[in-house]
Amino acid sequence: MRLFFYILFLFISLYSFGIDYNIIDKKVSNYPDYKNIDALCFRISNDFNTDEEKTRAAFTWVALNIVYNNNYNVVYNNNMIAIYKSEYQRLRTIKKREAKIVDHVFKSRKANCFGYAHLYRKLGEKLGVKSKVIYGVTKSNISDIDANKTHKDHAWNIVKVNNEWKLVDVTWAAGYQDTSTKKFIKKFNDFYFFTNPKALINHHFPVEQKWQLLAKPISKKTFFSTPIFYSDYFNANFRLSKTHDGTIYVSNEKKIITLLFDKIPKRNILHYKYQNDSSVKKLKIKKNKEGQFFSKIKFSNKKNSHLIIYNNLKASIGLKVELKNHSI
Repeated sequence: MRLFFYILFLFISLYSFGIDYNIIDKKVSNYPDYKNIDALCFRISNDFNTDEEKTRAAFTWVALNIVYNNNYNVVYNNNMIAIYKSEYQRLRTIKKREAKIVDHVFKSRKANCFGYAHLYRKLGEKLGVKSKVIYGVTKSNISDIDANKTHKDHAWNIVKVNNEWKLVDVTWAAGYQDTSTKKFIKKFNDFYFFTNPKALINHHFPVEQKWQLLAKPISKKTFFSTPIFYSDYFNANFRLSKTHDGTIYVSNEKKIITLLFDKIPKRNILHYKYQNDSSVKKLKIKKNKEGQFFSKIKFSNKKNSHLIIYNNLKASIGLKVELKNHSI
């Protein structure tokens, strides 16, 4: 009887903890160099059983094997104005074009976000998982705060697993672009697999409101008015006050920035740096009479600047600082 309950407890424990993505990632990282999509999907289908496992395997393979190259925009762009006889003809033409792009990305192992998203959608289709490409705008740099982007500049995915839509961005999972050299740095980041909609909306704004997957969707104006929250922020043990906008206005007389926090780490490992500083400085945090945590930073720059808050020396929050001739 004891053995029965032990086995039952073990089964429940394993079920509760769910799928170990590390095991999937390790297995996929050792895949050979497949020459066609069908061979890759056949291997994934043989190695994994559930839709969640398969979508993770496809995500990891694309992130590890495709290199971002924005110069490949020429492959996707088509400036020709086409006239279609019917909606069927239009959709058929688009489908052919997308198939050609997917084939090009798989063979060249290079893509921009459009290529990443369509390759991932194709893999999902062949693995029997419903997947879509989502188009929208992003807020990835501090200079994007309070911007007014009107054109779509990014593509990502949404997949249906266990009868629930999940958000995926393989492009951002593959690495990032170095701001100084403009070179793509490969660095796997699984934060962008099944990302919480409340987190992704901080830097991904879909054209179709329904793909925000939020109970209360936000406007584009609200999207661009908030701070930049880097992926590390969502795993950190501190929280910036929700009263903060992305732009902090500093009076010309005081030149002091006041940051408010709803939560701070037990051990202060927060630092800050302006964009032109060579090193970070420790953020001194105090508590006011109302129990609110705050920090004051001197602002000596004459021009508008960018401020980054670091958690354990990892970029967590990006803020824009603007100097005003009067207090706000």
